[in-house]
Amino acid sequence: MKKVYLGVITLFAFWDLYPETKSLKVDPMLFQKESANVLSLEKILQGVERSYPLILAAERLLTVAEYEYLAAQGAFDLSFESIGSVSPTGYYQNATSDNVFRKPTPLAGTSFFGGYRLGRGNFPAYYGNRATNELGEFRAGAIVPLMRNREIDKNRAELKKADVDRTLAELSIQKLKLEVIRESTKRYWKWVASGQEYKVNENLLKIAQERVSQVSDRVKLGDLPAIENTENDRAILQRESLLISSRRELQKAAIDLSLFLREPNGKMILPTEDQLPANFPRHVNLDEIPSDNLIKDAWKKRPEIQEYQAKREKVAIDRQFEQNNLKPQVDLVVSASQDIGAGSPTRSRPELEATLVMNFPLQTRRQRGKIGAAEAKIAQIDQEEKFARDKITTEVQDALSEVSASYERVEVAKKELVLAKKLQGLEQDRFALGDSTLLFVNIREQTAAEAAIREVKALNDFFNALANYHAAIADNSIRR
Repeated sequence: MKKVYLGVITLFAFWDLYPETKSLKVDPMLFQKESANVLSLEKILQGVERSYPLILAAERLLTVAEYEYLAAQGAFDLSFESIGSVSPTGYYQNATSDNVFRKPTPLAGTSFFGGYRLGRGNFPAYYGNRATNELGEFRAGAIVPLMRNREIDKNRAELKKADVDRTLAELSIQKLKLEVIRESTKRYWKWVASGQEYKVNENLLKIAQERVSQVSDRVKLGDLPAIENTENDRAILQRESLLISSRRELQKAAIDLSLFLREPNGKMILPTEDQLPANFPRHVNLDEIPSDNLIKDAWKKRPEIQEYQAKREKVAIDRQFEQNNLKPQVDLVVSASQDIGAGSPTRSRPELEATLVMNFPLQTRRQRGKIGAAEAKIAQIDQEEKFARDKITTEVQDALSEVSASYERVEVAKKELVLAKKLQGLEQDRFALGDSTLLFVNIREQTAAEAAIREVKALNDFFNALANYHAAIADNSIRR
């Protein structure tokens, strides 16, 4: 009777010490209350976009491309030329000044010019065109390509390629951001999972520590053999070792995360335990979306495919320019001039002049070689893009499979944890009634803790899989 009485007393004591929340479930109320200082994934990603060094460095590429585009636009800048000459001695004494403004344009390769010329003094007959009336001559005109350089010329080709380079820089930034978002997301969930594992092991140790006095009292009363004290001490040491290891893992995860958690000035921030969220968010399986639709959307959104398209466009510009160089040069030059002021009546009337300038290439090995190289390069890009599409297809399919499998693992782990908790509780009850030993209780508690940790790992794998899925389809909605 004494043994039964003591067992009942002990049962109620253990009931007070180990209520349902002692059963190692990873529950928000078990480990901590939500703090206003909780570090969210959205906060991590906002900081990454604002101050992550590699992204900031990549954005400099866009700045470089913008300046290169500005430089290419400079080919169409207005220019001014001025030539002056003086012959103060000799039979023909004269002075001339010739000033011209030139303005190339991207309008079918047309360029315009306008200027003012002044010639004073005596000129030999063969330089008669240098003479002007008293107030000089104004002139204006245009050079219009009729064949070569009409559709494209060197300046327009460089401008188009500079514009493509801007697109490539933007795509490079997008590609880097997708990878950084995926990596920072994974490190965030690793940090959350390490915090959860730490809490599980901390709670496991606390159970053994709080049991010391109870086991000691029962040993003194003769209800338990003395070996149970030793068994509990062993369990405490074992659980302390596990807690030290999990603390190290938490610290390592925090250090890894600090690479992405930064102040606005870029300084790294080491997250603390009080910033840990209470638990993982609720895991939800993806809707049944046909993979074909996802793959087609991924092809449109992934920067890799757009990069190949931009590279093809850039090479096509080179090919078009070399095809242009195969054509004969036929330029129409139209100009009008008017002398003003007193002077020769032959120069008093306005003049209109049209000139045709022609240049025919006789050998075109350079152009044909450049065209052939460009076409080979385009064929290479086509094959590389095809492989990139195949690779994206496998990544999307694998991501869907990974999310589905990890979701099922979470469900299984949760069911396992429920059963492990139940067995732990039953074993604790048997021990309180004297029908079990502390060894079996420790085994049940350890098994329940391992089940809780497996659930944490399964949740971590699920959210990692979700990060891979969002990266595969180039979707940043993972932020929310």
